[in-house]
Amino acid sequence: MRARVWTGIIGILILIFIFYTGGFVLVIGVSILTLAGVTEYTNAINRSIRPKINLYFMLLLAVVIIITIKLDYYFLMPVLLVVFIAIFCYEILSGNVGIQRGSTMLFGLIYVPVMFGYLFLFENLQSGVYYLWMIFIIAFSTDTAAYFVGRKFGRTHFAPKISPKKTIAGSVGGIIASAVCTILYGVILAKFFGFILPWYLYLGLGVVASIAGQCGDLTASMIKRRVKIKDFGHVLPGHGGILDRFDSILFIIPLIYIFASLTDGIA
Repeated sequence: MRARVWTGIIGILILIFIFYTGGFVLVIGVSILTLAGVTEYTNAINRSIRPKINLYFMLLLAVVIIITIKLDYYFLMPVLLVVFIAIFCYEILSGNVGIQRGSTMLFGLIYVPVMFGYLFLFENLQSGVYYLWMIFIIAFSTDTAAYFVGRKFGRTHFAPKISPKKTIAGSVGGIIASAVCTILYGVILAKFFGFILPWYLYLGLGVVASIAGQCGDLTASMIKRRVKIKDFGHVLPGHGGILDRFDSILFIIPLIYIFASLTDGIA
């Protein structure tokens, strides 16, 4: 537990530095997260799939995707189509029969670099840094409340085949905590930074993003259970790998960006 707490504290300080510095530092930070995440995902999948995924090919495609998002997001869809074509041309030329490996590669490239790449887009928003922190407030409040409420009151498990420890009580507790913390964050923004949005928008965002985050957590658990591993990696003491720590965050990032796109400038 001590290692987990210290890793969390250090991680938050690093995130503060990265997001408030922005620019090249943000590019490096997102690139490291993306490449580490793709590596963890590929290594995990290769435990149960034959023929194995070529890690270097995956990393190359991931780099293409994050460069595209950074330079011009509107080219992302055409580039993803090219990536799709490249993957299955590679499959055909390698003599592979079937679509399992290609489909798994495509899933991983959307799951990691596309999701992480959305972090670049917040720099283009007028109040992007305020929205960025919503991602982590929602994720951390959901995870923390779900853990403690689940331990105290959890009796009924709602996804035992995916994650035996997840309970309905914990899930509801996480949603409530997320909604409350998001509203409180909105109050702080309004009082000290002059950034004002209606409270009910924060409420709705806190609920929807918390549910999405929990689905992200369960998606990572689904992958780990399929390949029979406990953690994706060991780079973060007490947490596991990058994908173990950012599993819920990956699903929250695009939702917050959509919310930001719709509300930025009206505050």
